[in-house]
Amino acid sequence: MFKFAKHERSSANANSVIQVSSEQQQQRSSAHSPNVYAQHHHGFQQGHNTNVLGTNQLGQFFEVGKLVSTAGPEHVWKVYDGWRKCDGKEVSIFVFEKKTAEKLHKPKRKETITEILRSSVKQLERFRHPKILQVVYSVEECPETLAFASEPVHGSLANLISAPTACSSGPHHVQINGPDSHPVFLDVELKYGILQIIEALQFLHYTGKILHRNVNPSSILVTKRGTWKLAGLEFIDKANELDGLESVHVLGWTSKVPKMGQPDLDYTAPEVQITSTCSILSDMFSLGMVITSIFNNGKPLIQSNHSNSQYLKQIEVIEAMLADFLSKVPVGLHEALQRLLSKEPRQRPTSQLLALIKYFADPAVHTLQFLDVISMKDPSQKANFYRHQLKDVLPYIPKKLWFQHVWPTLQAEMRSQEVLAAVLQPILLLIQECSAAEVENMILPTFRTVFAAPKSIQATVTILENLNIVLEKISEERFLEKEVIPLLFNAFDSTTVQVQNSALISTALVCAYLDDAFIKKTVLPKTKLIYEKYSGDLKIVLNVLGCIEKILPKLDRSMIIEDVLPILYENAKTQDPDIIVKVVQIYRIMLEDNKKYGLSVNLMATRVLPSLLPQTVNPSLHLEQFTCLLEVMHHMLDHIDRNQRNKLKLDHLTAPQTSSIPNYHSSHDREYLYSRTSGLKSLHHQRSSDNMTGYGTNMFIPNVQIDNLGGSPQGSNSYVCQRKTSSAEDMIRKTASQDGANFLRVQGQNQFPIRRLSDNTLMAPRIRVAPSSALSSPGDPLPARRHSSIGPERKNSSSSVNLSPPMVRNGLARSSIVGGSMPNTTTSCVGNTFLSGSMSSLKSRRPSMLTSSNASVHSGTLSGANTSGILQTLGTGVVRSNITQILRKF
Repeated sequence: MFKFAKHERSSANANSVIQVSSEQQQQRSSAHSPNVYAQHHHGFQQGHNTNVLGTNQLGQFFEVGKLVSTAGPEHVWKVYDGWRKCDGKEVSIFVFEKKTAEKLHKPKRKETITEILRSSVKQLERFRHPKILQVVYSVEECPETLAFASEPVHGSLANLISAPTACSSGPHHVQINGPDSHPVFLDVELKYGILQIIEALQFLHYTGKILHRNVNPSSILVTKRGTWKLAGLEFIDKANELDGLESVHVLGWTSKVPKMGQPDLDYTAPEVQITSTCSILSDMFSLGMVITSIFNNGKPLIQSNHSNSQYLKQIEVIEAMLADFLSKVPVGLHEALQRLLSKEPRQRPTSQLLALIKYFADPAVHTLQFLDVISMKDPSQKANFYRHQLKDVLPYIPKKLWFQHVWPTLQAEMRSQEVLAAVLQPILLLIQECSAAEVENMILPTFRTVFAAPKSIQATVTILENLNIVLEKISEERFLEKEVIPLLFNAFDSTTVQVQNSALISTALVCAYLDDAFIKKTVLPKTKLIYEKYSGDLKIVLNVLGCIEKILPKLDRSMIIEDVLPILYENAKTQDPDIIVKVVQIYRIMLEDNKKYGLSVNLMATRVLPSLLPQTVNPSLHLEQFTCLLEVMHHMLDHIDRNQRNKLKLDHLTAPQTSSIPNYHSSHDREYLYSRTSGLKSLHHQRSSDNMTGYGTNMFIPNVQIDNLGGSPQGSNSYVCQRKTSSAEDMIRKTASQDGANFLRVQGQNQFPIRRLSDNTLMAPRIRVAPSSALSSPGDPLPARRHSSIGPERKNSSSSVNLSPPMVRNGLARSSIVGGSMPNTTTSCVGNTFLSGSMSSLKSRRPSMLTSSNASVHSGTLSGANTSGILQTLGTGVVRSNITQILRKF
């Protein structure tokens, strides 16, 4: 045994006993640690207790506060809040009043109880482990009391899980799982608490080689960090040195010994009471009973009332009792609890196996478990844990545990420069998730010291790039002036490019909180210097532009023109799409109030647009970036357009009224001007194939004269070609009233009586063709033919076309024929058969009619009756081709 030395870190001894110094287990001060359990102990004595210790030497070093709990065998230890006088460190004072043992009446028994309690404190000092109660000041004794100081605790587990009773003379307890109350412990706390007791037993069984023998709720203390610590080492015994599973001889519970001088019978394993043997598996039975009491309002499954006979009776039916009780226990613990409470020791799992069950496989539990031993890890392990595991799991840890368990560890780690940058990651997450009041009261008092303290480059970068998160929750003006402004100023003046780059990012994030004067006098000049120094670094240039974008509304117009616009002109020439987009965004802001920002029309036209125009063909821009660029350019052009139009209108109103447009006074001049303009507009329409009225008699075809089928001509120089839609029935009705010999009949009309021969039939002018044969007399009428599909009776007959020149009769040429002579298209003509094959192969489905007139050929007049549809046949490709060949011959 040895006395605990404060502020001293001890290494593991030869027996591999883990020892942890008190400073590593230091808890947060009471000013920043809300007592979440305080409301459950309102029955305890309040205020200071100056006479609690009496003449005990412990009173010279510690102040004693209110009574908060009881612990130990039969709750003989009274637990008070306390503070160390030298530094104000919070502790808990355990006091045993010797007068409590006076009812034993025998001085020897009284001395035995005192010795057992004194020995238990010595054992706590010996076995140091994160899950064993930490002794801060060793036991001191006086005639009235026995006392020692430990890490601050809320109370024993028995106090926290027991339901209050009307006859309770002690402190008011709390119901954890009752129907009308809220549990003190969350599910994560229960998982982690049970696992911590398992780890403590694992340490005692396999490292300390001892048996606890009194595992019960009164020997488990819950610290103000929420950690469950095992204490109550009054009845420890050595385990089998060769195999802890092998039993050793011990004394069972007996009524001959005071109750406070022996283990609690309700949590004792059956083999201890029946065969007076004990092993590490006996402690596992006791742990199973503790689990039943946790989910049963502090009452174990066995309630013997300090009667050995009652105990033995209940042990016989424990399996049936457990079967009825399992419904209160989480499903993940059913199998484990059944095995733990088995009457056969070999059926029980060891502490090593129990810690591996699925119920404890919770990331939040593992994170809290690592935090308890973080002081034993090296800096690299700490940094990796804080930066990744804790930051990722923290949102899944209940908020109640943030300030109980997580924040105290982070407070201690902020003093270490090696891991400060990593520790800041979960701290910033805490600040972001907590309320403003929680941040200012709980976190800020410690966190503000980081700003003025020396920091690593990575820590400075972390704070700067997350400064907006801090300022969103801290509204204190003094914090901004005393901590934030100096931090930014030093960052801009830093010789490290990473810190300067972070200063730009931070300024853009917290610009809304900064004063205009600080931005104009400090931020803009230093930003310009950083840009000039690192203009080739695209990352810094991008952050410079981002900073300018945020501080732009707080700058004067002259500063923008002199300092900002040159940077924009220069960076508009780069090919990097991110920089181009950032420049365009700044221009977009300036266009919202171009007068305020000094972006004049002249600058747009002469500097801005010429610099942006080449970027329209930048292949690095994707569609969205390209669209944004064009929108801004169009916006600038709109500004220029409106400005110049207004300016020109104003100049027009103030200047003399002069016009370069000629004044047409005469009606002849006006008609000439109108004809020129209207002629240009209608030129396309006149020459269009859709217009059939623009040619008239001016259209020249040799030996062809065109009459108007619609009646009188529209004018002296034009004839109208009308469109008409005809059905097969209409054509049959029309042809039935005329000479059938003059038509080319279509075979199969009866087979297709409903078929429309044309949906767009042209009623074309009638064409007179001059005879070329000498046998024809001037008085003979021209043979009339209706052009249509060739009937079956003429399919095999050949037609010849006479292409001979016009014949002369009586020495006079037949000059009355318009445009000379035209070949005779009769079947009996002798001559060249140029078109015989083509004309005979025409089989149009449209019943076009070619009729003759009784008028004289020499008269040059055409009758409007019985006209032919030659222009309809012109619409077909074959006939158009044949007519073209005929015309080319002339």
